[in-house]
Amino acid sequence: MSFLKLYAKAAVISLALLLFASSAFAVEATGEGIDRQQALNSALRSAVEIALGTAIASDSIVESGVLVRDEIASHSKGYVTSYKVISESALEGGYTITIDAMVDSTVLGDDFNTLSILQKMSNLPRLLIFASETGFSSVPPEAMKPLVHDVAQVFGEKFRFEVIDWPIARASYSSIEGQMNLEKAVKYNSQLKADYVVDVELELPEAANPVLHLSVVRISDKLKVAEVRRPVEKYVRLSGKPAQRYAQATEAAKPEVYWAAVRAAGKMVEYMESELDRGKGFRYELAFTAFPEIERVGRSLEDIPGFVRSEVKRRNGKNMEMVYWSTLRPEALFKRVQGSLKDIGVEKFKSKMDGRSMKFRWENPEGF
Repeated sequence: MSFLKLYAKAAVISLALLLFASSAFAVEATGEGIDRQQALNSALRSAVEIALGTAIASDSIVESGVLVRDEIASHSKGYVTSYKVISESALEGGYTITIDAMVDSTVLGDDFNTLSILQKMSNLPRLLIFASETGFSSVPPEAMKPLVHDVAQVFGEKFRFEVIDWPIARASYSSIEGQMNLEKAVKYNSQLKADYVVDVELELPEAANPVLHLSVVRISDKLKVAEVRRPVEKYVRLSGKPAQRYAQATEAAKPEVYWAAVRAAGKMVEYMESELDRGKGFRYELAFTAFPEIERVGRSLEDIPGFVRSEVKRRNGKNMEMVYWSTLRPEALFKRVQGSLKDIGVEKFKSKMDGRSMKFRWENPEGF
């Protein structure tokens, strides 16, 4: 299914979300459980389910059989901005509580829309997920392995991205030494074959709770498409060794992973949508070297299915560099360009692809 068709479907979901006209939605809900905390969690979940409403019930079942409504409701606390207890009492073998909750309907609607789209999308980008240490107060990457794994699970299992969990996968890439970072991801992407990196950082400031930071960068041109910062709600600072503080901080940050990942994935979806909906397609860099009929090559590229437009950056003699916009994904476009060259009679050429950068050279010069 194309992105444009997909987002046409998503528009149906968006219409259902018109109920969320204000940023806050007041809900009275009751929950029961074996103790007060379980009863409260049940009431919070009920509040979110009520806010979601019956209007979107028909859109809740997605292709993978996962209920988006259940996914959201299971993380209900992140959508309730405040609540007050109206009544509570102990029952025989349990507890009941009724609350008046304020649900953030804007965030709830955005997340429902994002999750519905992600669950229905095919050919999602391939993500390389790792931890970085950009600041003096960041938790070291070695201490971040459990948190990186949790982030990878959310993107992979919940949202269906193809994920490279770097702390786990690094043994399969023995030629890549040291800590992973963006520069290495770009340098070694012929091996990694990732579309985006998700850089996970946990800041540990002196006078405040930790902050979980997710940054999503497209490898082909280092374009940052998403950035999310989420403060950790509960954290008790230890005065012991750094390793103790790091372990406690990463454990405290785990409940924030889901919501941070939803926001990052949502921004990725928004970016991918805007690329196509504005008629730009996906942006590629194409380079042709030593081709005898370079103008004919340029004309042939306009006949490739998915072509949107192109812009020649440099052309002289037998060489040409261009920016090329297409609705095709990289692998599909690469094969189409190869086929187009053969269709105009170019039989002997070398080609290589690195993300959205593609190079083609007539015959087989050394060093290419």
